Amino acid sequence: MEKWLEEFNADENNTKQPYFIHKTLRYSYKDEEKQQGVKKIWEQSVSGLIFLQGTVIDLQRFLADHFPQFHLVNDRSLRRPASIKDSIMQPFMNVMKTHPEQVTFLRDAFENFAKDHVKLRVLSGPFKDYEGYIVRIDRDRQLVFDFGGIAVAIRGVHNEDFEVVEE
Repeated sequence: MEKWLEEFNADENNTKQPYFIHKTLRYSYKDEEKQQGVKKIWEQSVSGLIFLQGTVIDLQRFLADHFPQFHLVNDRSLRRPASIKDSIMQPFMNVMKTHPEQVTFLRDAFENFAKDHVKLRVLSGPFKDYEGYIVRIDRDRQLVFDFGGIAVAIRGVHNEDFEVVEE
């Protein structure tokens, strides 16, 4: 789909559709048989997960008109198309571009992390105003937050200031 979106945006007759695809750097052998040489490969972290910018109605229309085989992902808890505020998406994209290794998409639902954890709001740094739980993952304290119905963990936020969210 990335190639299709690039071609769509390159066509001067089309209104550009902003998008973002999270990619991860993976290493493999240049010669698999002899296991020699290393090559770097940028590949999509979560297969099929592409972030599009726009209103839900406009994006549904865009997909129906140009990419009918694709659809918007539903937010698990809200049971409607996932929507992420720009104020949340911009810092996320900045970290993804500069330090993609700090972000992990989790398989469990966000609600599963509420047990035995206090919900916190970040008060400083690039993730200011994000809300989530500090959870130990891979021997590291990470902020787990709801990102359009997907649980995401971010490393390197333990030095930020937090406040408890009153619910």
